[in-house]
Amino acid sequence: MSDSAFAHAREFVQRVPLLAASTHMTADRPAVTLTFAQSLDGKIALPGQALRLSGAESMAMTHRLRALHDGILVGVDTVICDDPQLSVRQLPEPELAAVVHPQPVVLDSHLRTPLTARLLTGPRSNPRLKMPVIVAGPHHDPDRRAQLERLGARVVVVTTDADGSGRLCVDAVARALRQLGILRLMVEGGARVIQAFLASPIVDLLIVTIAPTLVGERGVAAVLAPAQASIVPQLYEPFGRDIVMAATIQHQ
Repeated sequence: MSDSAFAHAREFVQRVPLLAASTHMTADRPAVTLTFAQSLDGKIALPGQALRLSGAESMAMTHRLRALHDGILVGVDTVICDDPQLSVRQLPEPELAAVVHPQPVVLDSHLRTPLTARLLTGPRSNPRLKMPVIVAGPHHDPDRRAQLERLGARVVVVTTDADGSGRLCVDAVARALRQLGILRLMVEGGARVIQAFLASPIVDLLIVTIAPTLVGERGVAAVLAPAQASIVPQLYEPFGRDIVMAATIQHQ
């Protein structure tokens, strides 16, 4: 990665007002940044396989964002498909040597996180990484919970939505994470997680990377259903081949 790409990423996040240290932090929940990369036709993934959309320059911006947050949240399907590390890797030295890696958080109602996931194995070889917090629903397998906890994960149980869908309540997740000391939360996906947070009024900042790629009808859409919200763009910025938008969300 070039020095100019690192410098561009640093300068961009400094121009996003809602990343200021005290913005939107409350006693009840973290400040929430929702961020994801999508294709020109609005797709974020292919079923059952990893899909790299971000170019090197916009990826440097994403890792700069990670370094500014206390926690990074994904859904269990992302863990199963992509096996991510959710760590900060693309920063210049000596910043990288001194960075505090964010707390990985997995939304996993029924505790399907693989026991071999890198989120569980990585911290054993790199003590600077944190074991994941796995947020489960009330109807999970206690034996599976015991297995995950023996490997080092922390399992937190929250309520599900009142509509009977079995989805974890986003507000309850945010409150639980705030109680764990997470002041800034970065939400990275996948599609169901993006939709849940878009439908909730707790998102303070939306950052979307748009890649000049067409995935096609097999792709997984970033937004599964129309959200009752309006996007208010704050910044548009080219990063190499990609365009990055920073925006706020106004709920109707």
